[in-house]
Amino acid sequence: MKVAYALLALALAGCGGPTRGAEYARSLAEARRAHHAGRFEEAANKFDEASKSAKVPRDAIYARYESALTRARAGDVARAAAELRAIGAAKPPNAYSAQAAFKAAELAMTADRAAGLRELEQVAVDFPDSGVAQVAIRRVIKNDDETAGAEAALAHLERLAPRFKDTKIEETVSYERARRLDELGRTEAARDAYLETAAKWPYPFGAFNDDALFRASAMEEKLGHLEQAIAILERLLAQRETSSMMGSYERPRYLPAILHIAEIYEHKLADRAKARETLHRVYSDFTTSTMRDDALWREADLWRKDGDASTACDRLKTLTSTFPDSRYVPCATERCPAIKRPEKSKAPATCHAYITREK
Repeated sequence: MKVAYALLALALAGCGGPTRGAEYARSLAEARRAHHAGRFEEAANKFDEASKSAKVPRDAIYARYESALTRARAGDVARAAAELRAIGAAKPPNAYSAQAAFKAAELAMTADRAAGLRELEQVAVDFPDSGVAQVAIRRVIKNDDETAGAEAALAHLERLAPRFKDTKIEETVSYERARRLDELGRTEAARDAYLETAAKWPYPFGAFNDDALFRASAMEEKLGHLEQAIAILERLLAQRETSSMMGSYERPRYLPAILHIAEIYEHKLADRAKARETLHRVYSDFTTSTMRDDALWREADLWRKDGDASTACDRLKTLTSTFPDSRYVPCATERCPAIKRPEKSKAPATCHAYITREK
């Protein structure tokens, strides 16, 4: 047994990280202390020392990167930018290449905005699969919006699109193109672009899938295609998943989607039955939503307007028992006297007039 424990100890010892060296650790600690004290030039020099004494290549690059950032804070922007560009231009790229190129572009913008924007665009081109590429390209296009308008931004996106084919940033460019078409009032083209984005980057991998479908539905509604608008929102809702463990698969567009379906049925298609059915789904399916009592109230109100007071009161009874502290409780007991206010309810004592006001 002792031999087994000894072998286990040796094995665990062999699983440790790389030996970074005492000199590297000391220089790094001194650099951080100086940085925290606001002695940035001293900190930059210590980061340089750490870089030179590093035994692990990644550590050396990290220290160089931190040195450059710290030199910028010390006021030596030119030297900082030159070092960041050198890290960004390394072949093959290293773990800090994309970040360094991005930071160099940001520094360039402080002196020459146009030059900095060109560098930002190049960051996206050189590192299209990095996180900073997303930020870089959005800043470039936002500048187009602000200085030349949506038409110029659209043209820029269309020029960039071929350069980002089959990269992570391609989805962002595709979605942003659809947004500009939308802003320019090219409704059919925007709808098609949104649907193309959703189809090419489906759930759960597409970052803009739910937004693209939601906006495509809005385009169909704008065109007067109400049934198609509902169908797209239902397609979005069909992607919902339930979680049996901690966490949630809910996306921000799910609840607005189903509520808007109910609005279309009620106000544009005059189909109260479908509107009631949809509102009840909010209560039954969206079990973590804070809008469940609102949905029950609206459903009950539609039953009342259609002359079915019994079903309306059944829905309000469910509301008061499930949500005893809801603002709708006093209104429910007022409309249906048979419903008793729940004990220990923290709901308002009286029904607010704005709730029962006819719309």
